[in-house]
Parts: sequence; C-alpha cells; structure tokens
Amino acid sequence: MAMAAVGLTACRHPQAVADAPERPKWMPPEGACPKGSLVQMERLGLKPGDKVPVIVDAIQDHPGPARYNYSFVIALPREDGEKMLPGARIGGRLYVTKHRVFGRYDRVFLPESGAMSVPFCGILLDARWDRDGEGLIAYPSPMKGFSVVQDNTGVILVVDRYP
Repeated sequence: MAMAAVGLTACRHPQAVADAPERPKWMPPEGACPKGSLVQMERLGLKPGDKVPVIVDAIQDHPGPARYNYSFVIALPREDGEKMLPGARIGGRLYVTKHRVFGRYDRVFLPESGAMSVPFCGILLDARWDRDGEGLIAYPSPMKGFSVVQDNTGVILVVDRYP
C-alpha cells in the first residue's frame, strides 16, 4: 500500500509542474544576483528571506503617495531595517507598469565605505501584501511612464535569485 502511494505521488509531480501558472508578461524577467552578493550579504548578517523595511526612494522621503518611474533609486532602511543595516542605503532599479512597481536592489552603500558599495540581492515587496516579488500595487499616473503608489514605504526581501 505504501509503495502505491509513492508511485502515485511520483506520477502526479510532472503534472503539478505543468499546471504551474505562467509568469505574467508584466513582471520583469528572472535573473541572477550580482556576483559576490551572497558572500557580502552574509558578512552584513543578512540571509535570503530576511526583510528590510524601507522608504522606497530617498528622494520621496515624505508621508503619503509617491510617484515612480523606471529609474535608479536609493532606498532608506527604516525602523527594524536601520537596526539590520545601520546608516546604510540600498541601491537598485524600479520597473514600472500601469498597475505594479517592482524593485530589484543590487548594492548596499555602507557609511564606512563612503561612495563605495557592496553587492546585494533584494526585491521590493508591498508591506501590506507579499506575493512572490509582484511589487507594489500601483495606479496609472497622468504623467506618461509613471505610476502612483499609496505610500512611499515597502519591504526589501533578501533573495538568492531575482524571481
């Protein structure tokens, strides 16, 4: 009987993979982390799965809605994030669609290093909901190429590969 159960499970596995939902076309492509990022993150005391609460873009460090476009940004760790990375700034790129803002962060600027940075690998999550790197819920802006989000905060999830 136990053998039959194992056989059935093995037979269903390929079907389960085939039934996985197709990646939405509006998501950025999957990608590898910057070379050396896992080693550097370990040195900083970070591991995949850690979450760093942030202000998504240092330029828009104000309460309330924020407007984002496809651009390089510097995220500011807040509260618990500041405890994890004291004085650090996290650099990355925002990818904008009409209904989502994605962030892929690839470097950390440490206070003791001046303008130098170390490799990092993280993605932007909405602090209110967390769905496999689907980014912040956004609304179209009247300005072409921009999207608006409810507030300027998010969470950077430390990853070992960009989903």
